[in-house]
Amino acid sequence: MAFLEENCVLNILTDGILSECHPFVCGDDDMDEFFQKDALDSSRYRMGKSYCFRMKDDSQTIVACFTVSNDSIRIYDLPSSRRNAMWGITNREKMLTRYPGVLVGRLAVASQFSGKGIGSEVLDFIRMWFLDESNKTGCRFAIVDAKNEPDVLHFYEHNGFKPLFPREIDEDFYTKPPKDDEEREERIKNPRKLRTRLMFSDLLDE
Repeated sequence: MAFLEENCVLNILTDGILSECHPFVCGDDDMDEFFQKDALDSSRYRMGKSYCFRMKDDSQTIVACFTVSNDSIRIYDLPSSRRNAMWGITNREKMLTRYPGVLVGRLAVASQFSGKGIGSEVLDFIRMWFLDESNKTGCRFAIVDAKNEPDVLHFYEHNGFKPLFPREIDEDFYTKPPKDDEEREERIKNPRKLRTRLMFSDLLDE
């Protein structure tokens, strides 16, 4: 985490920071709009909390932004192989229906800092942040809902994340259960490409 630790400070993303900083631009219109306009509403309604790293010697420059919120993995909805694997790495005496995690809802690096490994540093920071003994809640996994694009999936896989579902059709049924057998069969015959893929990382692997 060399660049962030040596050159940046962490702040909660607030209206004051947004007004005093240069506009945050990462090259993804959806991400830019979220952090410039929607992140504050998300925080206000407790749907997620956004943070930013700013340059120490130029506080008007935002290097990266991210949003985190509470989440969980529903164990019994997973394919049997993944469910057994999850039980294998957790406490089998307490086979819970859900396992707690932190959802990294959004993560973006400003265009001028891209290609420097900063996105990976942000993920490392988040994982260590939620492993810290001062964290106020139990948290076993880091979870992302990654865009279903090869470069994005590769980025998270490179950073230790695994697909929660090996097959897209299983994830499709997990996120939107079919209402009956007829719909299930139709969706199996004509599977849709998911816009995002759920991925996870075991914090205790750190």
